[in-house]
Amino acid sequence: MSTREMSFEDRLLDELKLVVAARRPARRRWLAVVAAAATAAVGTAVVVELNQPAYAVERDADGSIRVSIFDYRDPDGLRQRLAAFGIRAVVDFLPFDRTCREPRADYVPRAEMPLALAEFPRPGTNESFFRLHPQYIGANQTLVYTVRVDRRAHEQRFVIRLANGPVAPCEQIPV
Repeated sequence: MSTREMSFEDRLLDELKLVVAARRPARRRWLAVVAAAATAAVGTAVVVELNQPAYAVERDADGSIRVSIFDYRDPDGLRQRLAAFGIRAVVDFLPFDRTCREPRADYVPRAEMPLALAEFPRPGTNESFFRLHPQYIGANQTLVYTVRVDRRAHEQRFVIRLANGPVAPCEQIPV
C-alpha cells in the first residue's frame, strides 16, 4: 500500500511506532547503567526512582505545540496542559483491550481531516514527540486523542480526530 493510500491514522501509527521503537531501548540501558553504578558505589541494592513527569507540552517557534509523552498515566493533566496552550482536547488513555463506544461526537469526516494537524518526527530519528498545529482546529472544534496502551509489550495504538462541538465521555468497551 502506498503512502497515498494509507489512512491518516495508519500513517500516524507507523511514524509513532518508529519513534517509540527508537526511544525505548536507550532509556532502559540508561536506567540499568545508573542502577548498576549506584549499587556498586554503595555496595547494596539501590532502588532508582526517576521523578519524571508523564508528559511535556511546549510551544515551538513556528507556533506549533510539541507534545512528548513519557508515561500514559495522566490524561486529565495532559488535557489541561493542552488547554493552557489554547487547544480544547479530550484525552483518553485506555487498556489495550478496550476502546470507547462510538459515536461520541460529531467527528470531522476522515476525508476532510487536515493531515497537517499532527506532525511526527522523520523515521530513523531519536526524537520522541509529536507536534500539533492549532491553526487547523476550528473555534468550535475539539481535538480527540485516544490511546490504547499495552504496558507489557510497550505498544500503543492511538487515534487523533477532530470533533465539531462537544465530545461525550469515553464509555469503555472491549475491542
